[in-house]
Amino acid sequence: MSAPEVQPMRPATGAVPTTRPRRGPVPRRRAWVINAVFIVAMMLVAVWAAWPIYQDVSYLIMAAGAILTGLALAWLGARRGWSWFTVLLTVLGAYLLLGVPLAAPTALTSVPNAVGGLLDLVTATVFSWKELVTIQLPVGSYQSLLAPAFLLFLGGTTVALSLAWRGGRLMALAVPLIFAVQLFGLVFGSSAVSVPLTFFSVSLPAPRESLIGLAALLLAFGFLAWRTHLARSEALDLAARTTGVRRTPGGLGGRLRRAILAGGVLVLAIGVTLGGLSAVAATPTREVLRSSIDPAVELREYVSPLSQYRSYFSAEQYDAELFTLSGPAIDDGTDSRVRLAVLSYYDGEVFRVVDPAAGESDQATAFARVPHARGASADSVTTRFDIAGYSGVWMPGAGALSSIRFAGDRAADLSDGFFYNAGTASGIQLKALERGDRYTIVSDSQADATDLASLASPAGDAIDETLIPQSLVDWVDAQAVTRDGTGLAELVTRLRERGYLSHSLTVPAVDSWTADLGDYQFSPSLSGHSVARIDALFTALLEKQNSTTATENSQLVAAIGDDEQFAVATALLARHLGFESRVVLGFTLGSGADSGAPGACRGGVCSGQNLAAWVEVASGDGGWITLDATPQFQNPLSPIDDTTRDPQYNTEVIAEGATEQRAPEANPTNGEDQPEQDPVTGTDLAWLFAILKVGGISLAALLAISTPFLVILGAKFKRRRDRARAADVSARFAGGWDEYIDAAVDRGFSDQGSMTRVETASYYESAGGSQLATLADRAVFGPVSPQVDESDAFWALVTAERAGLAASGTRRQRLRAAISLRSFSRLADARHLFTFRRRSARYDVITVRPNRRDTSRLGERPPISGREA
Repeated sequence: MSAPEVQPMRPATGAVPTTRPRRGPVPRRRAWVINAVFIVAMMLVAVWAAWPIYQDVSYLIMAAGAILTGLALAWLGARRGWSWFTVLLTVLGAYLLLGVPLAAPTALTSVPNAVGGLLDLVTATVFSWKELVTIQLPVGSYQSLLAPAFLLFLGGTTVALSLAWRGGRLMALAVPLIFAVQLFGLVFGSSAVSVPLTFFSVSLPAPRESLIGLAALLLAFGFLAWRTHLARSEALDLAARTTGVRRTPGGLGGRLRRAILAGGVLVLAIGVTLGGLSAVAATPTREVLRSSIDPAVELREYVSPLSQYRSYFSAEQYDAELFTLSGPAIDDGTDSRVRLAVLSYYDGEVFRVVDPAAGESDQATAFARVPHARGASADSVTTRFDIAGYSGVWMPGAGALSSIRFAGDRAADLSDGFFYNAGTASGIQLKALERGDRYTIVSDSQADATDLASLASPAGDAIDETLIPQSLVDWVDAQAVTRDGTGLAELVTRLRERGYLSHSLTVPAVDSWTADLGDYQFSPSLSGHSVARIDALFTALLEKQNSTTATENSQLVAAIGDDEQFAVATALLARHLGFESRVVLGFTLGSGADSGAPGACRGGVCSGQNLAAWVEVASGDGGWITLDATPQFQNPLSPIDDTTRDPQYNTEVIAEGATEQRAPEANPTNGEDQPEQDPVTGTDLAWLFAILKVGGISLAALLAISTPFLVILGAKFKRRRDRARAADVSARFAGGWDEYIDAAVDRGFSDQGSMTRVETASYYESAGGSQLATLADRAVFGPVSPQVDESDAFWALVTAERAGLAASGTRRQRLRAAISLRSFSRLADARHLFTFRRRSARYDVITVRPNRRDTSRLGERPPISGREA
């Protein structure tokens, strides 16, 4: 078959010459630049939309690296004619290569951490999407949560630019693709909208979201308009060159009509977009993924730490060092507090963290995973904790968290097990703190407390009256105080001064808490803080007050207990008067305890004797006022009271309301207790587990690194098998020849696509190449169809030739040929994109778009090989 002859282009008969020269087509380089500008601008809108999720400099660095890498990969793919499969492999390789420094920068501290960061990156590709909507914002560079954004920005930029630069019908997919990337920040972001802006009495609802939507719409409209103009210009230029007829540019009226139509469509789209955003912004929140997916991990019903209060005053725990603090607050000797647990809800038996009425669905009581940093203020305070004898899930903290960093051998585990509740400024540690654990907390400095006496009378009661003992109500009425902040302060003072400190029911051992109280007269007291226990406490106070005419508090001492009972009694007093209150368990530093008891940690060293409980009362302006509740111990019970009150109070057990106490190891995500483990008495296999762990991590890292190469080998194996098993026997011969050419190209030989098979075999100078070319031509062009056994013999010869090509190089060259992608690029380079035939009135004109390697001008047919013929 001979090549079609290209007729010279000449004007058709009767063609009307143009009266005004038309501008030439847009230069290729300029078109590429304009396409890139539009795509990058739309990707920057996506970066802007996702900024509230991260709010960190590392995010901006990651976004810049992803977009620039995508730009480079798309340019290389378009210039070299890579197939889409090759582009996908390069994106995957770039993701694995740059993922750790850009998407997991915290893993670059050491080589082992970098290997672990690569494993985290591979895992985050699948699982970090769910974690991103279950963690408090902003996340910064926490763990590998930058991976979703890095994958979207890298892949979106590469694919969108490849579509724009390669043209074709698939080009229109670039806009919805970028829209999907832009939605990432809005869908995975916060449910709260930005604060409305007001200009000249005109309010703009959700200005940030509105500007993002408007910018995305305008850029997409401009890109599509530019692509339409470019396609129209290329079509007119092609028609002019093939027919010789040049179209006269339209007049001003046509251009004006097109401009008005485009402007009308744009204004309508903007109006619909802003109208929809206004409707959405009518409410302070919007529906996002974290609205339907529970954004917090619930804290199940652990044992209330207040119920374990007295265990710290036992002989084993009293003098035992729990942890040590270091920081400015400790060094300066200022008064501050360490919060262990904040208990906001009372169910009649214990004070607990979880609201018994709302249960596990209450978001206010949920402990959620938080990033390492949540934004520090200018007057933040840094405190370091070194754990000694303390163990448990209730984590010592120092105020509203700005950032936290774990250190030590278990730093990674502790980071994964840390959960935080911003409303109570307290955290838990699912991994249970142990000796040797260390962490540093940066917290906001504590604001000056509002005076309790300045609080006005609240609107009403802040608790169910069924949880208020009647004796408490009668005692408050007997005090004849006002129901405001001043009255509450007076009630708390009388309660503490009429109470008597006692930590046990029986006389403790020598050198215990009684010895530190000086001339102390022991009085027994029961533990617990149920309604019955608090009722007995106020009953004793009321009976003492009604049995004497004395008015001095020192003469009315009748209630016996410690912080466990008196903190609950104080909280119930505040709630009875209508104030919101909560019980806090923790430690006081410096001279924070004003009761005279040795309850403050000295020198930053906290032991069991320093544990305390206090009450916080809401001030109405978002703050909390601290009230100490420790009773006095200088004025003992009078002898008559000591002899008549025998025995002390009974504890009422409510069987119907008893709840299961969960072990500290319970998992808050499913509420299941960890099974009890028998003591290990067999051979210590810790060394074996360590070896298996290191081996498993190394194997996983090796698998992650080798995945792209395994994909390449698998793709080549599948291509070879499909060619050898083709349904048409002649196609098996053609496929075998292509396999021979691919092996040569991967080995480093140039592709001789314009030569015949015999010429190509002669050029390669392989042993059996000429025989392969002859057999392939005979099978494809011969009059008799080949048989299956002949194709098997042909493929055996192909296998031998491939083995000969591989044996001719070094081991390194054979490895490079095995993972080379040149054979895939060869298939893309060999395609002629289209042939356009148009019949004129007097002659035929054939227009051929040349292949990438051809430098001839459009309209000149490159040589046709024998294989193409």
